[in-house]
Amino acid sequence: MTTLEELLARFKRYLELEEGRTPRTVREYLSDVRLFAAWFEGRHRRPPHWEEVGSAHLRSFLAERSASPARTTRLLAGLGKWFKYLGEVEALPILKDPTEGVKRPKLPKRLPTYLTPPEVGRLLEAAYKNRSPRQGLRDWALLAFLYGTGLRLSEALSLTYKDVTYQDGIPHAVRVLGKGNKERVVVLSPTAQRALHQWLKHRNLEGHPTSPHLWSHTSGARKGQPFPARTVQAMLKRVAKKAGLKEWAKLTPHKLRHSYASALMEAGRGIDEVKELLGHASIATTQIYVHVSRKRLEEAARALPDVLG
Repeated sequence: MTTLEELLARFKRYLELEEGRTPRTVREYLSDVRLFAAWFEGRHRRPPHWEEVGSAHLRSFLAERSASPARTTRLLAGLGKWFKYLGEVEALPILKDPTEGVKRPKLPKRLPTYLTPPEVGRLLEAAYKNRSPRQGLRDWALLAFLYGTGLRLSEALSLTYKDVTYQDGIPHAVRVLGKGNKERVVVLSPTAQRALHQWLKHRNLEGHPTSPHLWSHTSGARKGQPFPARTVQAMLKRVAKKAGLKEWAKLTPHKLRHSYASALMEAGRGIDEVKELLGHASIATTQIYVHVSRKRLEEAARALPDVLG
């Protein structure tokens, strides 16, 4: 009889190789299945027979966890993928995905938090002003590149030399492999061009001569290895605190992606353009950036002809 861990090992390979899921998503989906299996065994004193699991089981599981709406939605997504895999790949007699019978909670609509261009300027200035010129250049270039491209951190850190195209010797665009192994080309903004150009001059001079990674260590034992995501996240918080930004402790690299998209929308770029640059599969995801600033609202209100004058 196949054990749960054997099934999960095959599920993991399926998510990675066939669906191209990110390592974080794979970990979360596996964790979701283990949580439900442990709950089921604790409740029924036996491992679950997956083809017998119904919507009622899932409702009981979710009720006992008292999870937030966002967490509940995540759990249902992970378990839904699991049951689909069991039916389509493992050929278990699962007639219907039991998660389909569970109503998803309504998630509160929240505008994405982002930095304004002046705040980004303060952040980059604080990054550059470092007692170590090498570290200052690294922090400044990477943060400017993230803001200037809107890339996810994982996308930026996975870039290699072959992903860059040039015009007149200056970086012009990067080829990005995003979620679901979907490839897109991101044309570099002037900010991103300058940041990458300056970084590559240092990287080519002092970095590992055969490492393909753009954003990699240029000294020490890890020379040539890409920067770890956690290192970048910690660096951003440190620099944001130094810059005196509000809520610096909550700032993440993904907020720079929000800032990029918000600045483009504020500049009047079309939502279709922003969608393609961000690599969103659905325009509904991009729609969250269509938030109108107070200044533009005031300008719109003043545009109404005065009939009382």
